[in-house]
Amino acid sequence: MKFLNSDALLDLLEARRILTPKQRKFIILEKGKQRQKLLRHAAREGIKDKDYPDLVDIISAFNFELHGCNGRVIDEELIIRAVAKEKKLPFRKLDPLELDMEVVTRTIPRNFAIRQLVLPVKMSGGILDVVVYHPDCETVLADIEQANQVNVRPALATKSDIKRIISEFFGFQKSISAAEDQFTVSTDGSSIDIGNLERYVKISSSKEITSSDQHIKNAVNHIFHYALDQRASDIHIEPKRNVCMVRFRIDGTLHTIYKLPRAVHSAITSRIKFLSRLDIAEKRRPQDGRIKIGGNGERDVEIRISTVPVAFGEKVVMRILDSEMIFQKIDNLGFSKRDMEVYNSFIQAPHGIILVTGPTGSGKSTTLYSTLKEIATPEKNIVTVEDPVEMVHEEFNQIAVQPLIEVTFSTILRNILRQDPDIIMIGEIRDEETARHAVQAAMTGHLVFSTLHTNDAVSSIARLRDLGLQPFMIASTLLGSMAQRLVKTICPTCSEEFEISCEDLVKMGFPVVSTGKLILKRGKGCRECRGTGYKGRCGVFEIFPISSKIKRMVSDNEPTFEMTRVAIREGMTTLREDAWSKVRAGVTTYEEALRVTSAQF
Repeated sequence: MKFLNSDALLDLLEARRILTPKQRKFIILEKGKQRQKLLRHAAREGIKDKDYPDLVDIISAFNFELHGCNGRVIDEELIIRAVAKEKKLPFRKLDPLELDMEVVTRTIPRNFAIRQLVLPVKMSGGILDVVVYHPDCETVLADIEQANQVNVRPALATKSDIKRIISEFFGFQKSISAAEDQFTVSTDGSSIDIGNLERYVKISSSKEITSSDQHIKNAVNHIFHYALDQRASDIHIEPKRNVCMVRFRIDGTLHTIYKLPRAVHSAITSRIKFLSRLDIAEKRRPQDGRIKIGGNGERDVEIRISTVPVAFGEKVVMRILDSEMIFQKIDNLGFSKRDMEVYNSFIQAPHGIILVTGPTGSGKSTTLYSTLKEIATPEKNIVTVEDPVEMVHEEFNQIAVQPLIEVTFSTILRNILRQDPDIIMIGEIRDEETARHAVQAAMTGHLVFSTLHTNDAVSSIARLRDLGLQPFMIASTLLGSMAQRLVKTICPTCSEEFEISCEDLVKMGFPVVSTGKLILKRGKGCRECRGTGYKGRCGVFEIFPISSKIKRMVSDNEPTFEMTRVAIREGMTTLREDAWSKVRAGVTTYEEALRVTSAQF
């Protein structure tokens, strides 16, 4: 009997005070019933595993609370960590981004990996790092050493982690290998990329190729699901001289995920273009499209596609627009108490213009969509004009800009008032005509939201002047503007405190009034955050309300720096100050605050 399915495991867990004597007794009495319950569940879910459930599965299924740790449940990871300590083996939490696909899939056969619950993860200096589920597996490790002529260094991992990696990696590798064989022509022993699929696969149309090739379908589906699992905001598929590079942007940073054979790049690109209804044969011009994925009980996700020709072929960038991320509670966006009150006064106003400013990728769309969802009711008609429509939502009436047929911001806004709107959202004010239509809508009793590309909130006044709006029109319609940025938040798993000199912080431009040392937080770097010290992002805001004094200054055409001084005296928090408040609260680091607010200094 293996250790993980024996009474010795219960002895160990009780000795390490993970299980109480009462819980152990309960497990011994009830494990038979729990096993039958798990077997019935496995039959319904189609799980075929002759070793399921073992004692670890049974203990985890009881969901016992760890004694003395409020809310901590005794789960599979906690049990295996205890076993690892007892057996003097390291425990390894498997992060797919840190694994080498070639090592995982080429070292041992898939059936062997599944049967023995063993997985090679890294090869360095002639030593093969292997994770195993069963601690008493010396024979299995000896077989791997003999077959590969290397020294093996074992570590323990959870069964669910090992099974997940086997399923994802071996399944994806199988699809890529099969696709490589199918889409590569070898003439003199070297592989060549055949580029256009129609020349190689002898069927009548490119649609038939992409819809019938199961290997490429599986590979593309895997990339989508993997990106969602990793909370990626963008997927980059890039052709290089000898490989096809797949990268994910996670929390604002690009990570290399796969280096695929060059031969499959055109097939993957064609599949994505087919799904987004783009012209597969057109490889010389940039194209834009969109895909909506979901189904089978999963949440729906919009993916915006952009293709562009580069040196070695077509590059595809996909922006993932997850409804769970785009539509959030306004309270969760990161507003301070004062900013929340001011912003609420904006969105509850009966009419006027509200501007959200910031560079690309600063979270403007999330703020606007979340705001519209917050104020959407059956009594209100919300109309949006976007280029393109980022996230389709049935509570809004969304109009997509189409310049090829002269459907632009300005042409739509000429007629939009006939649609009896209460609230209008304009994707971006780009020119004088669009700005004039926005002002006209606000003056006729509508609440208008839009975006501008400026560095700070007060600069929106200067930008509207540059577009040709008269100062009195700006003063009479603008409720306020808001600049925002996104800062990476400190990983809660590896957060630690450290001391820093107040003088150093003052030199960096932070509004520090105390002297001596300050205690701040930062992330050490762990597996949860992939060694970065950050996990997730939150907003940093600068909200500029148009008070009666500011209105007079706008009408008198006074310079923006004077308006900034008055706004700060009236209580406006600058981007740097709001970022500093989040540093003091332990939400982010001073380095992040400097990075996103450096344009102000």
